[in-house]
Amino acid sequence: MGSTDLKEAKKRVKVHLVDPLLRLGLRRPSGMTVTQFDEMVDELCGRLSYMTALNLDALAEQAAVRPGGRDGSRFPIAAKILGWAAEIQRPEDSASPLMIAVFSGEIGQEAMAEDWAPELLSHIRKYRTWPKAPDLAAIKGRADDARHRIAKAQELGGRGFALSAEDQRLKDMRGKAAEKCRRIMREIEVQR
Repeated sequence: MGSTDLKEAKKRVKVHLVDPLLRLGLRRPSGMTVTQFDEMVDELCGRLSYMTALNLDALAEQAAVRPGGRDGSRFPIAAKILGWAAEIQRPEDSASPLMIAVFSGEIGQEAMAEDWAPELLSHIRKYRTWPKAPDLAAIKGRADDARHRIAKAQELGGRGFALSAEDQRLKDMRGKAAEKCRRIMREIEVQR
C-alpha cells in the first residue's frame, strides 16, 4: 500500500469508525493524555486500514454499544477495538512482528525442520503470545495427531477409499498454513 493509499485508508477509518464514536460523545479514556489519545487513534486508523467501509460501520456500531469507562462514556481502547475488528474482518494475511520473531528464532527453525510449523502458526494466531514450553509440547502433539490422521487418510485413499470431507479440510488447511510458514521464512531471509 503506497503512502497515498494509506492516507486514504486511514481517512476511511476515521470517517467510518472514529468520527461516529466521537459524535456519540465518547471521550478519551481516563488517564490518557490528549497526545496519547491522538496517537492511539492514529495507530488504530493505520492498523484498521485494511477494513472495508461497510465493516468499519459494523465495527463502529459494535464499539458504540460497548464503550469504555465505568460510566460507559469513554472511547474504547485500541486493543478492544482491534479484537472486535478481527472478528468482523480478519486482517490481511501478512506476518505479524510476533510471527516473524518466533519463526526467525530457534523455535521457528525447529518447527520448520520437524514439520510442526503449521500448528505453531495456528497457536500464535490464536493466542498472540510467545509459546512457552507447555505450549510447545501441546503444539507438537497436535502436529503429530494431524500428520498421523493425514497419513492414514492418504493410505486409505491409496487403497481406493475417498478422503472424508473433514480429512480433506485438515489436509488443505495444514497445507495452506505450511505455505504461509514458508512465506514467513522467505520474508525473514529478505530482512536479513
